[in-house]
Parts: sequence; C-alpha cells; structure tokens
Amino acid sequence: MGERKGQNHYYPPDFDYKKHKTLNAYHGTHALRERASKIGQGILVIRFEMPYNVWCLGCRNHVGMGVRYNAEKKKIGMYYTTPLYEFRMKCHLCDNYYVMRTDPKNLDYECFEGLSRQKKQWEPEENGQFPGYERTKAGSAMSQKLAADAMFKQEHGVKDKEKADTTEKDLNTLEWLQERTRDDYSANSHLRARFRTQKNDLNEQRAKDDALKARGGLTIELLPERPDDKRIAGLVMKQSRVKTFDETQEEARDAVEGRRIFNKPSTSSVNILHKNLTSQDRLKDSMRKTRNKWLNDQFASASGSGIGEKRKLNGLGIIRKRVKEEVDGESIEEIKEDADEVGDSEVPQIKEEKASSNGRSSETTPISLTGLVDYGSESESGSE
Repeated sequence: MGERKGQNHYYPPDFDYKKHKTLNAYHGTHALRERASKIGQGILVIRFEMPYNVWCLGCRNHVGMGVRYNAEKKKIGMYYTTPLYEFRMKCHLCDNYYVMRTDPKNLDYECFEGLSRQKKQWEPEENGQFPGYERTKAGSAMSQKLAADAMFKQEHGVKDKEKADTTEKDLNTLEWLQERTRDDYSANSHLRARFRTQKNDLNEQRAKDDALKARGGLTIELLPERPDDKRIAGLVMKQSRVKTFDETQEEARDAVEGRRIFNKPSTSSVNILHKNLTSQDRLKDSMRKTRNKWLNDQFASASGSGIGEKRKLNGLGIIRKRVKEEVDGESIEEIKEDADEVGDSEVPQIKEEKASSNGRSSETTPISLTGLVDYGSESESGSE
C-alpha cells in the first residue's frame, strides 16, 4: 500500500495544475502540517536535544544532556557563510522558556536566555579538539597577541611545529588508507582472488586430514603441521624403529629355526683333547664330526627354505628330516659297519637303525631330532 500513496490523492474537479501546482497549495496547507504552522514567520518546529548539562533559571532544576524538546527554530543571522540559528523551547518542569543559539565561531552552543550552562569545560588542545578561536582574522584576541608579542609568536610557532611532527605519522596513515580504498573494485577483486586460493588450499588440507583420520580411526580435529613436528618425528624414528607384534614373533621364530642343533666346540679345547686321544678315539671323533656336520647342514638348508612361509608344525625347532642314501660318497651301511667295529655302545642311534632296518624300506628313514645326542661335546669327550 505504501507505493500507492502518491497516486491515491483526491484531485477535485476545479484543481488546475498550472495554477495550484500541488494539492498542498490548493488546500493552503504545508507538507509538514502543524510543524510548519509559523512557516510564514520563518519558524519551524523541530526536535532539539540538549547538547550539555544546564540549569533552569526559572525553577532552578537540573536538565541533563540529551533531554529532547519541541523547539521553534529560526534563522537570526550569518557568520560569514554559516547561518546562525536560534532555538526556543519551554521547560518541562515550569513555565520558563529556554533560548539557545549556535556559535560557529567557537564550535559550540550559546545559552542565550532562561538557562545557564553547568561548568564542565576543558582545554580543547588537551582533548584533541580544534581550539575555538581564530588566529589570522583581524580583531581577534589571539591574532592581536601574536602581532604584539614576538616571544609569544615564537613559542606558538615552536609548539605548532612539534605538534605537526607528532601528527605526521597519523596523517600518513590516513593518506595510505584513503589511497588503498580509492579503487574499491580492484581491492575487491584482489581480495576475492586471494580468498579463492586460500579456499583451495583449505580444501586440499581438509581432504588430507580426513584421509589420515580414516586410516588411523581418529575422531579429533588435527592441528596444522609445524616444522618442529617433522624434526621431532625424525629424531624419534632415528633412535628406534617401532615393530609390530607379528614382526617381532616372526623374527624370534626365524632365529630359533636358523640356530645350529649342536654347539660348535671351541678350538682350544678340541686341540687339547685331540693330543690325548688314541688312534681308535680319533676315528670315533672323526665319525662324530662327520655325522654332526651332515645333520646341521641338512637342518639349516631345510629351515632356511621355509623362513617367511606359513609354518605347518606347532612346535618350534621340531622338524622331521629324511636321511639320504649317500653321505659324502659313503653309504649308510658302511657307516654302520664302521660303528660296529669301533663299539656298539658308542653309537646307540645307529644300532637302533640297524636293528629296525629289516622291517622298513631301504629308501629313506625318518629321524627325530629330539633324540639326537651331541657326541662332539666336551662333556661326552671327557667321559670317554
């Protein structure tokens, strides 16, 4: 309905546009209605706000700053090119009238009649305001003092120079701000381009963080990476390598499987014992070494080929081996016969094999490694 207010006025039949121009002129009214009842006298009613704290001279009551009145405004003169206005209003506590006027010379309001100002003034220079006096106009007190007193003029010029030096930085900042916002289109384009670049970077970083959280099962927000994080992580990884439980178990099993069945005797102890042996003992010692070497080689080759694969046996180190027909160019039967000649009690395992050779095939014989005895150890050699 608001957009039709200008078209819904009633125009009477005797309304003449060339004569009356407007409906207000036809009816003899003003657009401001009651506020312009004295417009012929140059008076217009406005809302006036008290600029500072005052005392009413009629009832002696205090009127605070910001209290509003319906005041009659009229023009009373000119100060150079600035008009002077007078405001007349009635006190809301008594029948007294206030009259206030503008003071463009001192950048203030003047209490002209019916009220007095509460004294709360300060020096404009100390408050960072423009002082309310003229320096160059003839007839002013300041200009007269500057012209009459040379020392005052010199001191005043020094103060002005010091103030100019202190405010130069602020003036440069204001000029820079004005220059920066002069071309608002270019500034807006630059900001939007930089925002698009930052937005793409943020999207890429967010995708990397989501992938890392999904891989690690994290639900917390990740902070941006810092250069110190890479350095600390490198030092930690350099000191120790973190292994999983499966890798640790795999290495332990490989170490057990790759170990020798019989411990290798020391060279010094073997040389001492070898000097005290007879020819028959030396033959038995040679047979022990040959047999132990063959068993260790067979076990090492079989266990080495299965490292890293899935193990079929539950126990560690319990692996069944099959003895070949020929050992170093000599048949197993010949080794058994030599052992019988030396002594049946020295090679119990071979006697067991000879006793059971009639009830099995001549191809291969499974030997359990748990029943082997190290015939080359120092304890056995000492007992003999």
